[in-house]
Order: sequence, then structure tokens, then C-alpha cells
Amino acid sequence: MQFKSIALLGALASIAFADDDVTTSSASAASASSTLSIASGCSLSSATATAQADLNKYASCSALKGDLTISGSLATASLSGVKAIYGSLIINNATLLTSFTADSLNTITETLDLKSLTILDTLALPELATVGSINFVTLPALDSIQLNTGLTQINSIYISDTSLETLDGFDVTSLDTFNVNNNKNLNSIDSKLENVKVALEVSYNSNDVEVAFDQLQWANNITFNDVSSVSLSSLQKVNSSLGFINTSLTDIEIPNLTAIGGSLTFVSNNDLEEIELSNLTSISGGFDISNNTALSVIDGFDSLETVGGAIIFIGNFTNASLPSLKRVSGGVDIESSGDLDCDSFNSLDKKGSIQGDSYVCKGASTSVSSSIASTSTSSKASSKTSSSASGSATASSSSASSSSKGAAGSVGVQTGSILAGVAAFALSLI
Repeated sequence: MQFKSIALLGALASIAFADDDVTTSSASAASASSTLSIASGCSLSSATATAQADLNKYASCSALKGDLTISGSLATASLSGVKAIYGSLIINNATLLTSFTADSLNTITETLDLKSLTILDTLALPELATVGSINFVTLPALDSIQLNTGLTQINSIYISDTSLETLDGFDVTSLDTFNVNNNKNLNSIDSKLENVKVALEVSYNSNDVEVAFDQLQWANNITFNDVSSVSLSSLQKVNSSLGFINTSLTDIEIPNLTAIGGSLTFVSNNDLEEIELSNLTSISGGFDISNNTALSVIDGFDSLETVGGAIIFIGNFTNASLPSLKRVSGGVDIESSGDLDCDSFNSLDKKGSIQGDSYVCKGASTSVSSSIASTSTSSKASSKTSSSASGSATASSSSASSSSKGAAGSVGVQTGSILAGVAAFALSLI
């Protein structure tokens, strides 16, 4: 049973399918509200500063055009007077750098990229408001950022392996990607985000991290992994998939969510006792509630009418109730080690409302199964499903291990790989 659950873990919770009403912005779309002129000597194309003297050359430039890279053996660095960089600011592998300040910098149209700065503990960007994308990776000494104005325009945020305790100053309301992972001191995220066009992921930060996205109305794809609380009081629609994996949540309530365009997953949340999505009417993909050891009742889906993929419920629950359910396009696999009444699902199966190739409902003293095909065909399909699940489990375990180590893998590659796994699994259920 555990393999069946884990097999869907990567497949159901991490895919970012593009929906018709999703518009993806380019990371280079951010621009200053008023373009500053580029003075002579301030057009870089690409330049590298390895000493403070190299940065001092730009003190008379209100704007720089091109990419500026800072590296080498600087202990401190400052970029004074520059208000805009029409390009990227990259600080990479400056292993002796403890402090960086840009006192006037308001705009970076491309990427603010800080990587492998192992002793950087001071980052002062008091005027910064607009950035194409934020990419902070391996900054283990950085526990805060001075952002007095507040970042209000960003297309992409990726923050991994820092000592940040909060994300104060990140005041953006709309972006493409929000990925915050492996920040062991991050205790809270209280975001003003209203929509996320590609993917929102919070994973493997502090064990006690409290997450609030109370202004979020819609997102394409959402994954929460290893969080202690989540608030999504305004969320109405998820275009692709929504997943809660390996969290310490005791309850999950999303009162205004009505539709999920992909899959819904609750897997290995050992403290979870209650799920309440009372206004959810449709799930276009799979529906997986598995290995949540404290969850004794599945009954928070009173309005759910249709499931476009398979239903998999595995655990130690005594009741599983979907009173408004009219159609399941995939199969149904409900397995509990507790006493379970399967009557409502048996009725759905007899009416033909379960359209997949298999139906299983098992409790401690109940075992009901049926198949559109013959018994031998059903057995083969079950074997095929088990084999597919086992293979997916290996891939999912490997992916989770990589994520927990803070690897910043390619989103496109991961999505393509997971999509292929889902397609194979879906075929086994049809």
C-alpha cells in the first residue's frame, strides 16, 4: 500500500500544467518606472569587479547597461550612486565577502544572483523595489536583508540554503515562480501574493515554519512540504496541482477553494487529523489521501462532484465519505486497516460512476473489488499498476532526496520527467 501512495507523490503534487488562463511572464520583463540615460563609460555589456576600485569606477553612473559580476577576494563591497542596472547583478563565489551594500539601487531588470557566498552576513539594498528575478543559493551566514523600500515587482523568487528567518521586504503581489527551500532558520512566511502564474513551493525549511498566503486567490501549481501551518483563506482556484507532503499540520482548511485543474494530494502528514475543503466541487486530475497516520475520518469534501483521474485513499481511517460524488474518470482504490463501510462507493461502482478499469474497497473486515474486464485481466492490471507504482516510488524518493539537499535543479527538466511518469501511470488506470 505504501508504494502505491509514494508512486503518486511526485506525479500528483509537483506538476505544473499550463492552463488557458495562465500567462507566463519573462524574467526580464521588470523595468524601471522611468528609464535613466546611460552616460559614457556606463555601458558594460559584461564586466567583472574583483576589487572595490573596480566598483568605484561606476560611482558617477546613475545607470549601468549590461551585466555586472562581482567575484574574487573582496572582504566588503559597495556599489554607490547607481540607481538602475539594465541587466543582471551577479555575486558569485566571493568566499571572503562578508558585506555588500548598494545604497541607491532601485532597479535590476534581469537577475539579482547571489551564489556560494559562505560568510556573507550583511546585504543592504535599502532602495531596491524592482527585480527581474531573485536567485539566492548557498548563503549560510545571511540571516536578514535590508530592504527598506520593499520589493514590489519580481517575476521569480528562488531562495535556498540561507539563514534567513523571515522574508520581510518581499512585498510582491504577482509573480511567476515562488520557491523557498532548505532555509533552516526560516520560521515564518507571511506573503502578500495574490497570484502565482507557474509554481509556488515551500519545502524543507525550519520544522516549525508557519506559512500564510491569505491574499492568494489563484495559483497554477502549489506544493507544501515540511511545514507546520498553512493559511490559504482567499484561495479560490488552483489551475494545476495542489499537494501537502510530509508536513506537521494537524488540520488543513481552504474554505473558498472550488476547483483544482490537476491533482490533489495529501501524503505522509503524520499529525494530520482533519481536512476541510467543503466548497471544492471538481478535481480534474487524481485525488490521493495516503499514509496520514492520525487521519481517522475523510469527510471534508461535501461538495465534490467529479474527479478526473483516480481516487486513492490508503491509511487507518474508519470512514471515507464523498456524499456529492457523481463521477470518477479513473479507478478507485480505497484501503484501510480500520473497519470501513464501503456501501457508498459500492453504489457508485454499480451505477457505473467509476469509469476506470478497477475498483477496490478494503477495510479490516470488508473487501470489495470489481473490474470492467475479467478477473484475470483485472489481476494483470493490478500487477501492472503495482509495477508502475514501484518504479515511480524510486524516482520520487530520489527527487525528494535531491530537494532536501538544496539542489537547484532545472524546473523544466523536472516537470518533463514527472509528466512522463504521470502519463504512464494514467494509462495503467484507463
